[in-house]
Amino acid sequence: MRQRGAHHQPLPIFTTSTRSYIQLERSSGVPLYRQIYQSLRDAIVSGELAEGLRLPTERSLARELGVNRTTVMNAYNELASEGLIEGHVGRGTLVKRNYARMEDDAFEHETPPWLFGLASGEELALGTDAHVLSELTAMGERKEVISLAQAAPAPELLPAELIRTVMEEGLSGERQSALGYCPVEGLQSLRRGIAAHMRKRGVPVDLQHILILSGSTQGIGLISRLLLSPGDEVVVEVPTYLGAIQAFRALGARVIGVPADSEGMRVDLLESILARRSPRLIYTLPTFQNPTGAVMSPERRRRLLLLARRYQIPVLEDDPYSEIYFEGPEPQPLKAQDRHGHVLYLSTFSKTLAPGLRVAWMAGPEQMIERLSLHKQVFDLNTNALGQWAVSEILRRDLFTGHLEELRQHYKRKRDLSLQAIQDYWPPEIRVNRPKGGFHLWCRLPGDIRSRMLLREAAQEYVAFVIGEPFHVDGGGQHSFRLSFAPLRDELLIEGIRRIGDALQRIIARRTPREALEDARIERLPMV
Repeated sequence: MRQRGAHHQPLPIFTTSTRSYIQLERSSGVPLYRQIYQSLRDAIVSGELAEGLRLPTERSLARELGVNRTTVMNAYNELASEGLIEGHVGRGTLVKRNYARMEDDAFEHETPPWLFGLASGEELALGTDAHVLSELTAMGERKEVISLAQAAPAPELLPAELIRTVMEEGLSGERQSALGYCPVEGLQSLRRGIAAHMRKRGVPVDLQHILILSGSTQGIGLISRLLLSPGDEVVVEVPTYLGAIQAFRALGARVIGVPADSEGMRVDLLESILARRSPRLIYTLPTFQNPTGAVMSPERRRRLLLLARRYQIPVLEDDPYSEIYFEGPEPQPLKAQDRHGHVLYLSTFSKTLAPGLRVAWMAGPEQMIERLSLHKQVFDLNTNALGQWAVSEILRRDLFTGHLEELRQHYKRKRDLSLQAIQDYWPPEIRVNRPKGGFHLWCRLPGDIRSRMLLREAAQEYVAFVIGEPFHVDGGGQHSFRLSFAPLRDELLIEGIRRIGDALQRIIARRTPREALEDARIERLPMV
């Protein structure tokens, strides 16, 4: 049997026997899982089981109580649905703080009450998955966890040698540009270099159309602050990038979802929304969409631009992945077809060079760039000058093109390796897309298996991924999840996929004949 995590120190579980909290009455008419649920719930609410304590695994508690593991799993699911426990990859199932008891005298002098009100208000605005992005970033540093969650570039492809070369050869003579303050709009040399790069991709822009940003998320935030007021509506694809959902909701916008399929946003459904409502912005990732990897078809791109012009509504094109393509000709940005200035283009060097450089950019009409610059200086007077200068030098010396070629070959191989491992280790009823670019695989489970259930099972294998729900604004995504294949070494990528396969096999083995029959009746929707 494979030994996992033998070198890790186990987290403390509450030391008193579980029997002091759980007393089962097998002769009563109450289902055993409800008795376990109620006993643990009472102990958590009363404070006997404090926040942060690790509960036993489903298997070990089932063994101690002499019940089926599914019985314990159902009890834990009930507690999780009430927010009383929470599964954490690598840490197990932990008791969460019971905020209903914050008024109790035991907490009277610990924390000012207004802090709790502030936190709950922020979570309400950002949604139930408000902490997903920060948790994904932190997960990448946990050595014991195989994380297929973080959308990060491969560490071995971070261009340390390239950056060191330009630093050694040019930094001494460019101290002011690289280490001093720079304009709010960004270094002119970088803006000029980005504009030239975009013109090669069919977008007719010059440096006055470019604004340098500290990451793509800053661009989404700036556009939102400029165009949106609380209560305004924003149209997004379903599913879509969860960071954009959070940014829009944080400013009080109402987010309207339009379903997407293998050809991108359903523009026919978008048209009916625009005819009935008055959204202020359309947000889309038309090329290698996050999380599905879909590419919007040429016809839908044409119709989207026609609708933007007809209804006079701006389109924010978020495009972090289009230069990481694996097959066919290089895809053009939607902005390349924009003849009337309705598309605001957003991209970043975080996926193609290094996220630590914190260099992204916005391309749009000159008047819009000027207004965005005024807003930007309120929050970020000076984007990282050293990172800007390094990127500018890489573009000026024409070093970026060769680097992109290396990325494309590497990530294509990673995609193919992932799909082969899935074929080898996963049950055939799991459907997975085959993206032509980007970092992600989008997976769909059978109808009776939820991605949260799979994540809980996979957490016991020290492997992580992102469930589908945070990418949805319509309450969907319970049966979907995203795998990011880019950052892992080959052996860890294969092992992580294999462990998820083990978790899937265990879940499927627990299904009753009735569940399997119901699953067979579920309509099989096409994957992108």
